[in-house]
Amino acid sequence: MANERILDSKIQIRNDTAANWKAANPVLLKGELGIEIDTRKLKIGDGISTWTGLKYVSDNVLVENTNPTASDTDHDVGVIWLNQSEKTVYILIATSSTAAVWKRLVSGDEVTIVAEAQVAQKLKTARAISLTGDVTGATTFDGSEDVAITVVLKNTGASEGTFTKVTVNEKGLITKTELLTAEDIPELTLAKITDAGTAAARNVGTAEGNLVAVGADGKISETLLPKIAITDTHVVADEAEMLALTAEKGDVAIRSDLNRSFILKQAPADNLANWLELKSPECTVFSVNGKTGDIVLSTTDVKEGESLYYTEERADANFERNFAKKSAKDLVGGEDVLLATDTFVLNGGNA
Repeated sequence: MANERILDSKIQIRNDTAANWKAANPVLLKGELGIEIDTRKLKIGDGISTWTGLKYVSDNVLVENTNPTASDTDHDVGVIWLNQSEKTVYILIATSSTAAVWKRLVSGDEVTIVAEAQVAQKLKTARAISLTGDVTGATTFDGSEDVAITVVLKNTGASEGTFTKVTVNEKGLITKTELLTAEDIPELTLAKITDAGTAAARNVGTAEGNLVAVGADGKISETLLPKIAITDTHVVADEAEMLALTAEKGDVAIRSDLNRSFILKQAPADNLANWLELKSPECTVFSVNGKTGDIVLSTTDVKEGESLYYTEERADANFERNFAKKSAKDLVGGEDVLLATDTFVLNGGNA
C-alpha cells in the first residue's frame, strides 16, 4: 500500500471587491463560495444564477463606516447595521426588491442626555452662591455659562512681608510673622549633618586615625613619610665592574660576560657574597623537525599516519562514494521527501 502523506497548505477562496464582482457578474458553481473582500460579505453559488442574482449569506450584524440607505436591499429583515465612524446603530424593519426601510436605534448615551436635560430644568431660575467664614464671596448661577467667585480672605493680623518664622492657627492660617534669631537655631551634633563627610569627624595630628596637616609650603612633613626604595638596573661587563657599582639593596646587575643577572640582597655592593643570582628556566628545545628560529610547519614537513590529510580530491571522492549508498529517505529531512508512490492529502490546517 502506498504511503499516505499529509501536506500543510493554505486554501484561498475566490474573492474580489464588491464593485468587481458586480461588474464581472459571474455564475458561481454549485456550492462555490464568493467573498467581497472590502465588505466581508459572502455568497454561495447554485450553478445557475449570476452574482447579482444571488442573496448574501445572512449576517445578523453588519459593521460599516457609513449609514444604510433605501438601496441597501440585499439583507434580511432584522439585520443590525453598525456605523463605526458615527457610532450609530440601525435595524432593517422592511425590504423589497426596490427599497429598504432602516430605523435608527436610540443609544444609552442619548437617553442619558434626555435625563440630564430634565435635571437642567431646575436651573431655569438663577441660584445665588456665597462663601462665608474665613473667606467671603458671592455670585449667581443659572447654568447658561461658567461663573467665577472672587474670594476675599479674612485678615488674620499677620504683617505683610518676607519672614522665616510664622505662627499658624488650628486652620493653618498664618496669624503671626517673625524673623529667625540665633536662639531659634538648635545645637546639632555631627551625626545630624548628612553632608559633612568623614573628615569632619577626625582630629588633626600624627596619631592613628588623625588627619595630617600640610605646612606653609603646601607639603606634608618628610618625617611623616616612609622612605621609598628605587631599584636600578646596571649592565656590567664582568664581576669586577659589578663589585665596583654604587648600588643599593634591590639593584640588579646584568653580567654581559655570563648572560646572567644578579640582585644585591644587602649592602655593601663590593662583597660578592651580597649578590644573588636570578635564576631562569633553561630551554632544552633547540629545533623542531630540523628547523630553528620562527618555525612554521606544513603538511609536507610531517608524515601522514593513520589519519590522512584533508584534500578537496579526497573529500569529493568520499562524498560521491558514500552518497551513492544512501536513499532519499536516509538523508536529513528525508521524511519530508515526496515520492511518486506517495498519496497526498491536502490539509488546510488551523488558523
